[in-house]
Amino acid sequence: MSKLTKSIREQMARKLVAYRYTDEAKELVQLNRTLADRVYAHVYTKPILDAMAVIQKAFPKAINKDQSLTVNAGGWRLELGEQLHSRWVKFEQAAHGGYAQVRQNWEAYSITDEKLAEEVKAFATRKRDFGDVCETAYHEALSVLNTMTTGKKLAEAWPEAMEVIGDLVPEGSRTLPVVQVSAINAKFGLPPKTKN
Repeated sequence: MSKLTKSIREQMARKLVAYRYTDEAKELVQLNRTLADRVYAHVYTKPILDAMAVIQKAFPKAINKDQSLTVNAGGWRLELGEQLHSRWVKFEQAAHGGYAQVRQNWEAYSITDEKLAEEVKAFATRKRDFGDVCETAYHEALSVLNTMTTGKKLAEAWPEAMEVIGDLVPEGSRTLPVVQVSAINAKFGLPPKTKN
């Protein structure tokens, strides 16, 4: 019977984390993009955008476009609008047209609207906390998986996880999936069998 290697158990732990936290990651991406759009509208008011359009028309390469904005919100410096980079959760993110900007690469936009600055700081904290939560969950899953040396032991001890990570079990150690009849009955709306 094939053993579960360290590498396979690490893949399983990452897959469990992604299964649990992908929806939250998608929310963070959406919030990131929304805040970037709001910061952009705060920094680039209509008169500035109108002037940039005139310059862009006369000099097509004069205005740079970037996918993100470097922001300074009350001493917090972060990138908004960028793709979410997480070692725990990976998924396709919608393409973005980018932000036309007039600045040096090292400059950060300062947010003078205190409410918006607080929202950006709250996002930065939430993003950092998300990474911490994912890392903790990974180590918790790995500590459980490290107690199991074979796919059979895994299926017996943690059958609930097999639906998510069962495909990573090496072929030689796969067993038939453990099915909980009561869960299947509930899924199909089958009434419990009564004794006569």
